[in-house]
Amino acid sequence: MKQFIVMLLVLSTCKLQAQFAESSGAIKASAGYTHDFPGMNGYTVGAEYSFPLIDHLQGGIAIKHANMQGYPRTNQAFEYTRATTLDFNFYYAPLLTETQLFRIGIGYSFSFYQIQRSYPLVVDYSDSKSSTTWPTQKTKGTRPGINLMAEYEFKLPNTNFSVGIRGALYRAYDGTYFIGPVVSYQL
Repeated sequence: MKQFIVMLLVLSTCKLQAQFAESSGAIKASAGYTHDFPGMNGYTVGAEYSFPLIDHLQGGIAIKHANMQGYPRTNQAFEYTRATTLDFNFYYAPLLTETQLFRIGIGYSFSFYQIQRSYPLVVDYSDSKSSTTWPTQKTKGTRPGINLMAEYEFKLPNTNFSVGIRGALYRAYDGTYFIGPVVSYQL
C-alpha cells in the first residue's frame, strides 16, 4: 500500500507541472496477443489515461487484464495465468509530430494474479522403475513488477482519434510479452 501511495503522489506532482500544457491527455484502449513464460498464449485487454508532463515526457495510469492458458509442459496438466494489474507509466516521446507519435516507456505494476502450474514429480520404485506425474498447484497473490513498452500512434486527420500498435514486456507476475493494436482519443 505504501508503494501505491508514493506512486500516486509522484504522478499527482508531475501532473501539476503540466497543468498549462496544450493537451489534457488521452484515453486509450488496447487488446492483443500475450505470451507467458512457460509457453502459454492468450490475450490482454487494457485501458489507460495518459497525460503530458513536460516536453516529450508523458505519464500514464492503466489497468490491464491478462488471460493465458494451455498445456505448455505436458498434455497431462492444464495451466493458466489470469491477472489484473494497475500500472503507473512514464513515457519518453522522441518522435512527436502533428500526425505521429512514437514513445518508449517504463512502468511499475501492481498485479493481482491467479495461476495454476504443474511441475514433474518423479517416483522411483525399488525395482528400478520410475513414474512421472504432473500435479498442479494453484496460487493467488499480489506482486509488483516493472514494465517496458514501445508504442507507435498515427493521429487521424481532423479527429481526436489515433490508432497504433504497442509492444511490451510485462514483469508483474511472470515474464509476459504483449503486442497489439491501440486506439486513443485525445481529450
